[in-house]
Order: sequence, then structure tokens, then C-alpha cells
Amino acid sequence: MFRLSLHRPLDPAALRWHPADGSWRHDSESGQGLGWIEPFTHPALEHQLVLGPGGRGFIINRERRRGTAQVSRVHCAPNDSAYARLRAQATAWPLGFVLIDLDPAAVRMTASAWGLAPVHLTTSPDGALHGSWDLLDLLDATTDRLNPVEVVRFLTYTPIYSCHTLLADVQTVTERATATFTRRLGGIGRLRIDYPGPGLHALPRRLHQDANPVAAFEDLLAHVIEQWEFTPDTTVADLSGGMDSTNVALTLAQLHPGRVTTGAMLLTGPYGQQQSRRRAQLRRAGFAGDHQLQMVDHLPFAPDGPRACGHRFHPQEGPYAEARNLLLDRYVAAGARVVFTGLGGDEVMKLRTNEITRTGGRRPEPPLRIGDHNEPVYLGNQGRRLLEARYENAAPVGPTLWSILDAYAALYPHYMRRGLWPINPLAAPQIVRLTESLPAYWRAKKRLFRERLTRLGFPPEVVHPPLPENFQHILDLAMRRHGVTLLESLLDDGSRLVADGYLDEAELRRACRCFAATGQRTYEVYRPLILEAGLRSLSPRQRSRSARSRSAPADPAAAQRAGT
Repeated sequence: MFRLSLHRPLDPAALRWHPADGSWRHDSESGQGLGWIEPFTHPALEHQLVLGPGGRGFIINRERRRGTAQVSRVHCAPNDSAYARLRAQATAWPLGFVLIDLDPAAVRMTASAWGLAPVHLTTSPDGALHGSWDLLDLLDATTDRLNPVEVVRFLTYTPIYSCHTLLADVQTVTERATATFTRRLGGIGRLRIDYPGPGLHALPRRLHQDANPVAAFEDLLAHVIEQWEFTPDTTVADLSGGMDSTNVALTLAQLHPGRVTTGAMLLTGPYGQQQSRRRAQLRRAGFAGDHQLQMVDHLPFAPDGPRACGHRFHPQEGPYAEARNLLLDRYVAAGARVVFTGLGGDEVMKLRTNEITRTGGRRPEPPLRIGDHNEPVYLGNQGRRLLEARYENAAPVGPTLWSILDAYAALYPHYMRRGLWPINPLAAPQIVRLTESLPAYWRAKKRLFRERLTRLGFPPEVVHPPLPENFQHILDLAMRRHGVTLLESLLDDGSRLVADGYLDEAELRRACRCFAATGQRTYEVYRPLILEAGLRSLSPRQRSRSARSRSAPADPAAAQRAGT
């Protein structure tokens, strides 16, 4: 929720608000200020500078809570006890926030348990602290040196939540963590991130005979959504047709009939036809307009798309950013300010390992071909050597689940660059606690979510769609049309991941040929492609080379814009 650049810690009383650029700036008599702090401003957020005795102060940027008065821009605490009380109240805020403590000795940044819009931090060669909710903002202040363990985590589909990023010199303030920056006059800047203790989680309970989990979930979801301050007429609800976004959208329709707009990226072929029928049924619940975008017209890595054209992008932003960002642009053009998502639904409905075992199921494995030594065959020597290190230095499990938090760093910037604020009710600690306490059979196959739709009167195709509505066939189509050709051209041009030993070039080329011939090994083509292309887009030294490699001829079928 912040961008900042500070040469060293400072007295917060010297900060002045500059409305022209929406930032707090340090002014000095010599005219040489010590830097600036820019809160992300949005109708769903509020920020405040609180000044205390002894050169102390803090700035908080937080989600607004419905029914509470908006805070003033500056507040002065008259004494130590008042200041301590205000800070305690700030860190107890029930919604998302980021808080920056300031004094002449140190700068400390603390994130809420929600982990929203996480701030990335780095120190530049001149010793200054730079931070932003958008990692791309920091590229000019840091190096393109890679974190080897993060590279291997990414390539092996090992989603470990931590303060580390793909860039070795950039760290993230994870949920409830505190980053501390110190610097003596004339010295180098030092940055440290301290993790909190683990969060508490519920265990499944035996339900009373008259228990009604569906009603409890429905009431709690409505209560959670009504915590946020938002205007329904400028709100969009994601409505792909999946169980997660559907349940959030239906609650919004119940709370604000006919006022909330919906939106979705549409699949192709029979999947898309089924999706359209199901969405039409769901929209009868009472929504305003609808935004639709055909994914087949904006496939990942299309030759005319932003990523294939060398635009900077974060490799962890996911494969469907081209289509998603165009849909977000349509939301903005229609006047939207807030987007409700279904993010977190998969996590709150997942089964624990022992629950999967009891039901005879198996834990999902990374979609990679494994060799004789239980190692992904497409890894190079460096990649294999670091496999055991993947699980080190992880953040503790917090009130919100890891995989949700891991997605925030890559997703939030796409909304925020457009002036949108995403809200994710299914990631709320209250929802997590409720679903964790339910017996496994209520979570298996998202029974809780589906049963609610059944009770609301939706037909079987809406509740239990015969065809799986996921983006797998879109990714397969994109890799068939564009991905393999682009990856092979990057390999021909000299892959950084191969040169550094993370990938085995011969095996990767075999995976490309296998996918082109059989459609198998999709993920062994996709992850190396998005990581290699993403790293090139972030590296000034390689952007010109990337521009040459993308000129390779694409599959002629790419021009047909048709379904599978």
C-alpha cells in the first residue's frame, strides 16, 4: 500500500503532505530532503500520519471499514500513553493495512495478517531504502541478481511463502512481519525482516445434529463482505462460473440487488458454451451489467501481446495476464473502483493430508516428469543441487493460508496500476476458521459451496458442471500456437536459466518436441518460458536480445482466433 524512497531514518514531524503527487515528503532547511512516502490512495482506503512525543510517529494505510468515520490526515498524540494507545488500535485494525513506524534511528514497516498489496523493499548502492507494492518499480534501484532457491521453487511448482523474491536483493514484507531499516550518517543502509510467530488454526469438529453449515457460511460471508466500505454501483464481482467467485457474487447480489456489475474471462469451445449457459443462470440472481472477454482472442504469449513484445512483467503474475488486464481495463472504462474476487476459495475448501489419505485419495504432485533419483528431469545441475533448500526460510503459517498470500504480490499491482482495489472475502480469517472447523466431507469437492447453490434453486448444470471449467485448454492452446516456438527461440538465443545451470537444455528441447507432438508436458514448457521471458524483461542487459528472439515466426494457426 506504499511506495517510498528514504535516504535514512527521519523525524516524522518534518514530513509535509504534497497533494500534487499524493506523498509525504521530508523538507529540510538546506532543501536536501531525506525522501518521500507515497500511500496508495483509493476510496476504499484511508491513510493517516500520527505524531507522538520524542520524534516518533507512524503512517498507516488501511482498508476502510463500513460504519466508521474517516480519519484525519494528521493526528498528534499529546503524550506517550495516548500514542501507545493509538498505535495499538492501528495494529488491531480488522481489515488489511500496512504501518510504517518512523523515528531518527530506524524505519520499521509492519504488514497486517491479511498480507494485502505487500510492499517489496531493497537498498540501493547509495544506501537508500526503496519500496513499492509493485516490484517493477524497484528495478532501477537494484540489480537483476537472482535468488537461486526462489528460481528452483518456481520451476518445481513449490509455493513456499517467504520474504524472498526471484530477485536476490529485493525482499517482501510478508503478513504480520516487520522490516527494519537502519543507517548511520555516511554508512550503508541495513535492512532486516523479522517473521512473526505462527498463527492459530482450527481443527475439524463433530457437528451437532441440527447444525446448518450452509446457513452459517451464508450469514458469515454476508457479514464479512459488509465490513468493507465500497459503493455497489462502482463495484464489479468476478463471475467466471466457478464455485468460489459464484458464492461471493451471489452474496453481493443478495445484499445489493441489481447494483453490482459482473465480469469474466470466457473459455472456448464446449467449455465456453457451458460456461455461458451457467453464467446466464447465475446472473438471474440480480446484477447490473456484465463484462465479457474471449480468452482465445488474447492468448498467453501471443506475438502481438505485451509479454511477447518485451514489456516488463513479473514472472509470477500467471499465464493469463494478457486477458485479465484487458478485462480490468474494461472495468475501469465503465467506472469501476472495486473488484470482488473468489480468491481463497480453493484454499479454504482443501483437504488436509490425513483427510486425503483416509478417503483413499492422493496428494497432487507437481506436473513434472520425474527421473530415477526423484528429481524433475528438466532441471540442470544447479537446479538439482538446490532441491532440498526449497523448504528453508519459509514464513510461518499465518491466519490466512500460504497460497493465497503468495498470489497477492503478483496480482495486486495489476489492479492498483489501474486504480482498482480487489477485495477477497473468502480469504478472510473468519471464513478460514469456519471452513477449517468443518468435517472433511463438507470441504471435499467444495460441497459447502455447491450445496448453497442447490438450496438457492440453481439447476444441476450450474451446481455440478459436466465439463471442467478451468483454463487448462487455454494454456494448452497458447503453448501450441505460440509457446513452444517462442521458448525454442529463447533457447537458440542463449537461455540464462540454462547457462546458470537451473535447466537442462537437451531435456527442455525434448519437452518442447514432446508437447508439440502429443500435447503432454505442458507445464515443463510453460514455467521455463514465462520465467526466462520474464527475467529477460526485467534485465536491461537482455531486453534487446529478447526483442530479437520474439521475431521468430509464430505458428500460422495463431492468426485464426478459433477454438480447439
